[in-house]
Amino acid sequence: MGFLKKHFSMYSHLPKEIYVLAFGKVMTSMGALIWPMLTLIMSEKLGLNGQTIGLYMMLFSLVMGPFYLLGGKLADKYNKKHIIVIFDLIGNSLYFVCAVLPMSMTTLYLLAIASLFQSMEQPAYDALIADLTTYRDRERAYSLNYLSMNLGLVLAPTIGGMLFNDYLSLSFFINGLADISSTLMLLIFIKNVKITDRDHKSMNEYEKGETGSIFKVFSERKLFFLLFVISGIAALIYNQFNFLMPLHMEEAFRGSGAFKFGILTSINAVVVVIGTPILTRKFSGVIDIRIMYLGQLLESLGLAFFIFVNHHFATAVAGIIIFTTGEIFGSISKTPYLTKRIPETHRGRVLSITTSCAGLIGVLSNYVIGTFIDYYTFRTVWIIIAVIGLFVMSLYSIYLRLDRKAYPGLYSK
Repeated sequence: MGFLKKHFSMYSHLPKEIYVLAFGKVMTSMGALIWPMLTLIMSEKLGLNGQTIGLYMMLFSLVMGPFYLLGGKLADKYNKKHIIVIFDLIGNSLYFVCAVLPMSMTTLYLLAIASLFQSMEQPAYDALIADLTTYRDRERAYSLNYLSMNLGLVLAPTIGGMLFNDYLSLSFFINGLADISSTLMLLIFIKNVKITDRDHKSMNEYEKGETGSIFKVFSERKLFFLLFVISGIAALIYNQFNFLMPLHMEEAFRGSGAFKFGILTSINAVVVVIGTPILTRKFSGVIDIRIMYLGQLLESLGLAFFIFVNHHFATAVAGIIIFTTGEIFGSISKTPYLTKRIPETHRGRVLSITTSCAGLIGVLSNYVIGTFIDYYTFRTVWIIIAVIGLFVMSLYSIYLRLDRKAYPGLYSK
């Protein structure tokens, strides 16, 4: 109890709306039985090969990108709470439709439509957290949001793996029920949020509101274009957690691949729940970009363990623990990094564009990775991922020096 009190006390004295959002995230994640199994649904239930799976994920990303950008624009123009609630209800209702339909390509298309609406709400969600906090509290707020998501995921993937073979329709129903309960909480307990003059006093010099288009914002922050490239390649590496890893588990552990991948995902969530408050507290005084660098290093190292998995599940467990530690560092630093460097009037659009670029490059690459799977061994593909990880680390080293020059005010405090 002393351990819990010491490390979780860092989340005290945040706005009450942040706790509502966090509890809602727990509810949503507790019901997230489908998305960790999406690759296996396409391969085992629909009979698609690696190249075709990569192609579908690439097409989903191409379609999703414009919708995500639209969500960012709407988040800057309209009430963020209303945007989240409306898109949530539309997207989540499709889970119930999937629950009563026989498994087919139609189910896959309905899931794609649901993901479009959920992607449109995400920029509003991320920007709402920034609106509710000062820049000094932002790391704690985003850390709590990330922790809450994974707290709900502790058992969800394992349960999803258990239901995968014979009760997949029940997973769809649970997913939809949990998401809608979270939406109703947000509707009832979150009030409308507006930026006031008092809030401006709690902003740093780089996030004061500006007039003009998003193109003007980016023209004055050209360093972000390098960040887009880095984020995209980093997304390629991270995406293998839900793309290459489950396929590898199924190949290495025939008949129990889905269950073992569910265990790995649950281990991922447990490590996040334990590690997030500890690492957030220990590294609270470290510059965001340095934490991002460390996170990328550990993610790449953890995935490199899968080069040696073969039929030894313990190696996969060790790899996922290291990978997850890196994921924690990335998650508690990336969004706070951005919100400290962009005007509050453009948060939704900048966050949506940044995420879209990362997602587009990452998922486009999955088509290539999927092709590799059909022609090379999993060991060879994991080696390729490790080499790409080394390249990203070199780009981060360059970016750190440039960021220090571009935002000296954030390094002097």
